[in-house]
Amino acid sequence: MTRPSSAVRPRISAGARSVVFACLSITLIDGLDSGMYGAVLPTLLQDKQWGITLASAGVIGSLSLIGMMVGAMLSGYVADLIGRRPTVLACVASFSVFTLLCAVAPSVEVFGLFRLLAGLGFGGALPSVIALTMEYVPVERRQFYNGVVQTGFPIGGCLVAFLAIFMLPNFGWVSLFVLGGAIGLALFAIVYRQIPESLAFLSSRGRHEEARALAERYGVELPPEPAVGTVTEKPNWSSSLKLMFAPGFRVATLLFPVIGFCGLLLGYGMNTWIPQLLRASGYDLGSALTFLVAFYLGSTIGMLVLAGLADRWGSRPVIAGGFLCGALAVTSLTMHPPQAVVFAMVLVVGFCASSQAAVAGFVGVYYPAAARGTALGASLGLGRLGAVFGPILVGLIMGSSLGTSWVFYFFAAAALLAALLIVLVPRTGMHDRTAPSTEPQEVAPAA
Repeated sequence: MTRPSSAVRPRISAGARSVVFACLSITLIDGLDSGMYGAVLPTLLQDKQWGITLASAGVIGSLSLIGMMVGAMLSGYVADLIGRRPTVLACVASFSVFTLLCAVAPSVEVFGLFRLLAGLGFGGALPSVIALTMEYVPVERRQFYNGVVQTGFPIGGCLVAFLAIFMLPNFGWVSLFVLGGAIGLALFAIVYRQIPESLAFLSSRGRHEEARALAERYGVELPPEPAVGTVTEKPNWSSSLKLMFAPGFRVATLLFPVIGFCGLLLGYGMNTWIPQLLRASGYDLGSALTFLVAFYLGSTIGMLVLAGLADRWGSRPVIAGGFLCGALAVTSLTMHPPQAVVFAMVLVVGFCASSQAAVAGFVGVYYPAAARGTALGASLGLGRLGAVFGPILVGLIMGSSLGTSWVFYFFAAAALLAALLIVLVPRTGMHDRTAPSTEPQEVAPAA
């Protein structure tokens, strides 16, 4: 089958660009928070802050991720019920405030509690951010703009790594959380002004005039949603679940969380522990933070490149290939190569770990809009178990006699499993039923 020409690319409206920018601001704050703990962890361990150990450090690293898991699962349902705009605003305010409060935590228990509560906001915002992006950008470029929005994670993490190099020696670890919380509160104003409500949500509630006004304001169309399955009642959490488990979707509904588990285990495990892993391999703290910058830089590039390729060549081969290359790059770190080679390999690992962002985009285009928020919440929420257990397991391995090499083998195995499972996702979702003209039609519509 010949590939359609890429010369005809639909333009994104100025209004839709503002939505993308607002969503990018949200993921940027998330990236700031996620990178902060990984950046300050070596300092906390060295100073024995609150008597912290390797094992307890892994638990603390997982507390915010537990919050993200719960937040993602709950917010997907909530957003499908009350709308995406109020859900996003509440989440942004929540994670900004609790990140700021981490700076004044008097004990490890209180610090962990604030990390947990901040995580509820971080996790809760992402499903709605992705779903809104899917609605307001051209159909043929949904994967790419999902990648653009999710570059906020590595950009925020990279920014933290740069700031940590200069701020930790001069102002201490507390300064990073003060700055992160302040940035979050400042960006809340941007999000408040520019985040609109979901067009699909308004239409499903009979608020057609509002939906048409928003569509006109943001320069987007109101395409009719294809009929899927037999669900015709007013959308609610139960109808969303029925869609997710309807024929053609149910296998993917079971596979996507497992894929997310593996991808998030790799991504969050690396960005939490890579400074300490490489410091334990003989590099000083400054070099270790430089490697963290390399990881985030690779992730930023990967999100744009892999998302663009997924729009053009299809999600399955691009995501599977990314995870496979990531497994090879992680394994190469066990050979203790020279510092320049390590920098290059960490950059490649970051590039390939961004395949998880493409997985979220795949989920977003796989399900119809009526179930998109719930599907993203379930996939990202349950997948967060990988992010929760990853840092804990790495901490246990680091504290055992196995050594750092087994941590890298652990990451490689997770990447290989994700590559296998993504290939097994059935070709019967919305992505395959309504493949855009810029992407080859993979199969005929499912019966």
